[in-house]
Amino acid sequence: MKKVFLSLALATGVFSNAQAVIIDSSTPIPTANFLSNFNNSGLDWVYAGPIAPNEWGPGNIQPASYRAAEGWRTATAAEWAAHPLWNDFIAPGNPGGIVSPGTFNNHSIYIYASEYWSDFSHVDAGDFAGGNVTDGVNGPISGVPETIYVRNTPQSNDVPEPASIALLGLGAFGMSVLRRRKAG
Repeated sequence: MKKVFLSLALATGVFSNAQAVIIDSSTPIPTANFLSNFNNSGLDWVYAGPIAPNEWGPGNIQPASYRAAEGWRTATAAEWAAHPLWNDFIAPGNPGGIVSPGTFNNHSIYIYASEYWSDFSHVDAGDFAGGNVTDGVNGPISGVPETIYVRNTPQSNDVPEPASIALLGLGAFGMSVLRRRKAG
């Protein structure tokens, strides 16, 4: 019986440490998994994973271009100078009681998107807090840095519906008719 229990415990431990499967780039990253319009800067920041691009070989974490269709890219030097800190990624309301950096694998307490960029399901804010953070161009690219990427916050494409435009046109026409009647 002890051997069965030990085997089950070992199997559970092995499988619980299995790495995540990267989510295909055709699946958009949910807004809850990145900082949207960080500090009203017009920039979104995503915490993409616990290593630098290609640090442990190709495929462990993708470069920013993997999700270029969503606008993600590496930061300019000026953008990088104002990048978020590790604690900016703490989920609103701090439901996990986070007070210091650590390794996080729970999206309800920490904001990250490692499954959308890599074969990891966690991030290590301890490295980030220590200054080991990169986008593959800015920041250190060795010493196991965390990876963050940036994009311009997408602008709303609210275009009036044709019916709204027609109503505005009718209103303007009606005003011009009333104006002519008063003038005459």
